[in-house]
Amino acid sequence: MELFKRTIFGGLYVALVLGALLLGSSALYLSVFMLLAFVGVCEYEPLVGINRTRPLRTILDGMAAAYLFFAVYSFANSHEYQMLGGAIFAPYLFYLGYTMVRSIYSDREFMPNEIAKMFFGQIYVGGGLAAASLLTDTMGLFAPERLLFMAFVGIWVNDTGAFIVGSSIGKHRLFPSVSPKKSWEGFVGGFVATVLVTIAIASYWFDDIFRLWQSALIGAVISVAATWGDLFESMLKRNAGVKDSGKIIPGHGGVLDRIDSVLFVLPALLILSLVLHL
Repeated sequence: MELFKRTIFGGLYVALVLGALLLGSSALYLSVFMLLAFVGVCEYEPLVGINRTRPLRTILDGMAAAYLFFAVYSFANSHEYQMLGGAIFAPYLFYLGYTMVRSIYSDREFMPNEIAKMFFGQIYVGGGLAAASLLTDTMGLFAPERLLFMAFVGIWVNDTGAFIVGSSIGKHRLFPSVSPKKSWEGFVGGFVATVLVTIAIASYWFDDIFRLWQSALIGAVISVAATWGDLFESMLKRNAGVKDSGKIIPGHGGVLDRIDSVLFVLPALLILSLVLHL
């Protein structure tokens, strides 16, 4: 029964994300990714020990992250919003400023580390997902929608390859203090599988966009960033003493458990596209 639930809900998650990426519907794209940003922050804050007794603040922080995604998407893809300059970000910046002032003057004890953790969560979750919007703008970098498709497929292939190889022959622990089950053998297996799959996707569908070395480099960046993203979230969960970030996806844990790699991969690919101008 557990395997059945895991398969069904895992398939629904994959279908929802791929649909948001490939169907060309802005409404679906925004709805899916804003929801991921909202739930991701709501799961992140308990992991780092902030707002545990103030659930409303966590909800507001989640809404702020969702708005950040909307603002970045609108600014990157709408000429009208670009004409307004940075005005679309004003509500978000106002909320961050309000949060800091509220903490200083209203809370019984001002804790700068909590403010820092909250700000980091906005960058980590909201900013990490917003990188997708910058990759889907009109600049023509990498054929953005294809790169996003390749990124998500690459992440899933990396996870699968690392699991199969690691569970079969893995002996040397990658970071035992953070994730005891991950091995160097699994990392190499996931790395090779991801590079091969990105090359295959590019040569079969996108040979007019990506050269061989570009496809291999994209695969390498996806694999390394995905692994670090997974390890980072594992560190957060280990410090919090929990197995999963949440229970919203039956058989899979929380949303943050599903997007931990994405939050590192998308910014890494954005940096790659900007640096290499491909």
